[in-house]
Parts: sequence; C-alpha cells; structure tokens
Amino acid sequence: MRQTIVIISFLFLLSACVSSETTVTTKKSGAGNKMAFDPQGAADTRVKLAILYLQKSNMQQAKENLEKALEYQPDDANIYRIFAYYYQRVNEDDKAEEYYKKSLSLNNKNADTYNNYGTFLCQQERYQEADKAFLTAVEQSAYSSVANTYENAAVCAEKAGVMDKALFYYQYALSHNPNKSYLNLSLAKLNINQKDYNAARLNLFNYQKKSQASPESLWQWIRLSYATEKNASLNKYAGELLEQFPESQQALDYLNHEYY
Repeated sequence: MRQTIVIISFLFLLSACVSSETTVTTKKSGAGNKMAFDPQGAADTRVKLAILYLQKSNMQQAKENLEKALEYQPDDANIYRIFAYYYQRVNEDDKAEEYYKKSLSLNNKNADTYNNYGTFLCQQERYQEADKAFLTAVEQSAYSSVANTYENAAVCAEKAGVMDKALFYYQYALSHNPNKSYLNLSLAKLNINQKDYNAARLNLFNYQKKSQASPESLWQWIRLSYATEKNASLNKYAGELLEQFPESQQALDYLNHEYY
C-alpha cells in the first residue's frame, strides 16, 4: 500500500513546476508592436517539456530541455530543483546534491525543494539530514503538501529504525489529510510491532471505514490476531486473504508463517 518516497517526491515536483501557466515565448515590445523574446516564458515551456520527458523516462530529452531552460533563466531555483531530480534519477548523486544546494541557495524558503532534497538524503541513508529537510519543508508558510511531507518523513524514519518518530509522523500525516486512509495500515504494522494492540486494532477499524479489504489490511488483521492469540479471527482473515488474493506476497508470508 505504501507509496515510495521517490514517487511521492516526483508528484510534489510536478505539482510545483506545472503550476505556472506561462508558456508564451515572445512578448510585445511596445514599439510598433514588435515581438521580443521572453526568456521566462521560454524557460517555463522547456521545464514543462522536461517534466513530460521525465515521466516517460526519456532522460536525454529531459536533460536537453533543462539545459535550455537554464540558458534562458540561469538563476531560477525551480529549474535547479528539477535538474537535481533528473540527476537523482540517473544516479549521479554528487550532481544531484550540488543542484539541490544551488536551488536552496537561490530560494531557501521553497518547501518543495526541501521535501525533494529530504527524499534524496533518505535514499543516501543520511537520515538525520533528511529529517531536518522534511521538518524545514513543513515549517514553510502556505505550504499545502504538509501531509505528504510528513508521510515522507515517516517512511524515512521507519527506514532508519526510529519507530517512535515514524509513528508520530504517520499520525501527523493522517491528521493533516484524513483521506490518506492507507496510512492506517502503516500505523497498524508499527503498533503491532510495538505490542500496542489496541492502537493497531483502532487503526485497522479506521481503515475499514473508508477502504475495501486489501492484501495488506488482511495481513495486518492476521498479524494482530496471531499476536493476541485470537485463532478464530486469524483463520477468518487468513481464509479471506487466500481466497481473494492468493498470489499476493502477504499470502505467501502467511503460508510461510512469517508474521514478523
């Protein structure tokens, strides 16, 4: 159920970059209505093209358009952020970090950049730096993607093995966006691991209120039933899992008795 932080980061990047509607590359100069080159409009157009190419994994065309965008607007923090993501995608980590830092040097108030930089740092297993970047993102005024960044922070904290912090961040993400009902499954998993079974049960009930059964939700019910020695409940949910999702990884884990 959980989305990867790379995907989440890219969604942020797209929402941040496509928000500009300026695609005009020329503008009236006033004298005789002559048309003059509009570098900002040209850069915006190149950025949008680069994003489309990134979506299609056409990395060469994405890079060419980003290079053109920088020619038109060499001090545009957003272009550097997207270029950083490009380098992240092609595993040129030194370049990615250089461009994230350049973007922040040009605009140190951009929450999207902090969020994306945080995902990059987490991938590099630089967990404390990533956590700081995520928290800086949510501290920015008028930032509308707070829930997504808290989710990123939670995934990263879980990866780092800091489970108390992961629980805290998942709860914050859910409180900022209750429609993220799938986060209840992440919370249930952690609460079962922490032996907080009442909290896990509440998480699973909250998930059921808004979402249909999934391999992961049934698996967490199975784990909770196993941990609390509820054999009837375990058999019930195991039967549903094997009947509805026999090819799932969760079904295989159940058959192998890999509850933890």
